[in-house]
Amino acid sequence: MKKSLLFIVILASALFAQELPTPKLPTGLSIMNRTKASYDFDNKTAIFEDWLNIDYRYENFSAGLRYETFKPNDPSPAISRGKENYSDIAFKYFGVSFANRNSRFELTAGNFYALIGRGLILRSYEDRNLRLDNNLEGAIVKAGYGNFRLTMLVGSAANSNNERKDILSLADLEYRGPKWFRPGVTLASNKPDVPGVARTDIGSLRLQSSFGAFDGYVEYGLKKNPDLQNGAFGGKENFIGEGFYASGSFYYDIFSVTGEYKYYDNFGFRSFDQSINYNQPPATRRDYSYQLFNRHPSTLDPDNEQGYQIEANAVFTPKSSLMAQYSETKTLGNTSYIQRIYGQNLDPRVKFREFSAQYSNEWSSAFKTTIALGYNEELDENTKNYTGVFDMRYSFDPRNTIRLIAEHQQTHNRTTDEKYFSDVLTVEYLNSPKYSIAWVSEMKTREPVAGNTIRVFWNYILGTVKLGEHTDLSLLAGSREAGIICIGGVCRYEPEFRGLELKMTNRF
Repeated sequence: MKKSLLFIVILASALFAQELPTPKLPTGLSIMNRTKASYDFDNKTAIFEDWLNIDYRYENFSAGLRYETFKPNDPSPAISRGKENYSDIAFKYFGVSFANRNSRFELTAGNFYALIGRGLILRSYEDRNLRLDNNLEGAIVKAGYGNFRLTMLVGSAANSNNERKDILSLADLEYRGPKWFRPGVTLASNKPDVPGVARTDIGSLRLQSSFGAFDGYVEYGLKKNPDLQNGAFGGKENFIGEGFYASGSFYYDIFSVTGEYKYYDNFGFRSFDQSINYNQPPATRRDYSYQLFNRHPSTLDPDNEQGYQIEANAVFTPKSSLMAQYSETKTLGNTSYIQRIYGQNLDPRVKFREFSAQYSNEWSSAFKTTIALGYNEELDENTKNYTGVFDMRYSFDPRNTIRLIAEHQQTHNRTTDEKYFSDVLTVEYLNSPKYSIAWVSEMKTREPVAGNTIRVFWNYILGTVKLGEHTDLSLLAGSREAGIICIGGVCRYEPEFRGLELKMTNRF
């Protein structure tokens, strides 16, 4: 009851705030607050989460903080990191920067994020959909002179107990000369806060090139750790892991082709307790906006993957386009570092294979359709899936649009030999940019025992509204199927939900 009142209070406060004059903040000061509150009627559980960011910039100086509240947090220790019921300043920084025509210098002390190259060595970032936050606490320096760029950092990330123990250090040098030749080199090291335990060193060379209608990127890295070198390999190997990633894009007239290749062999760069991932190599998997295409994903494993992805696009007219994509990921063979470390002798297996195609056509200025088809098989749940989507939009005028999305998926569980299907129907009305309302209905038809058909339904209504210039509000009411949220190969399980969920964003 108290949590239901919380929704009413927040909603009323947001609406009432629109009648008040917009506060005028001092020059250079910005405030953003994001709130998520939910109540599950079946489980009788209430969750309140809030992120308040305050940032200030004055000439060459900047500072800020983020105040977080989780009551309670996600039950997974990898996500909550010891913050079950938590309210505190979780992110704070101070920065200074100087630049002239030929040089630049930037120093940030406190908490920070960093991305080097495509993430093969380091990707420190936050994604609230995944409940992922591996920010570093320490200092980072970015300097440039002429065509050279130098990045150096020392920091520590929070482990599953919200303790910052291991020390990560990194240096990266990049040459930004002509577009066809932009090399870079990265060296990084993780030093555990455990006496007698060796540090892990990792490094890579990369090259980014662009000429004419071609863009390319290639990076190769090696990892070493004396403890593993002497233990698993008896001192006979100089390295314990390697990683390779390459991509290329070619454009010609109405056509474009993009290809990616990966080889990750014991190349995960982690803290000593394995609870922090410093790197996130490219997954060579496609992320979709449609629900059922993402229903049976595959998680990126930077220790045991090889594969590729190819995508082709054709824009026949300004109103008609076609996309086709194929990707395949396999585990590594018995000569890999990872298998020799664990004493295995396994042949490669298909971990993920996918094909999809999407055709969009704008029949008139008011009417547009998209048809998408896909097939995938994955090893995690051992399923094969066939998916079809029909997406239709009709605009009454530049602001008012109605959208209908029908999704169907046939699934074959190869472990149990069960075959079932899922359907999702979405009807949405948009009044851009003020508000939208959508009704989403899902049905899953299963037959766990031959002749015994079981149908399960989920339905929810989602409304979004823009209040003035500074507040976005969304309210979900109903039931939602359990599933896995994946972005770039990083996944998080989202349990089944039946209740109310409110999200609000305020910007000043």
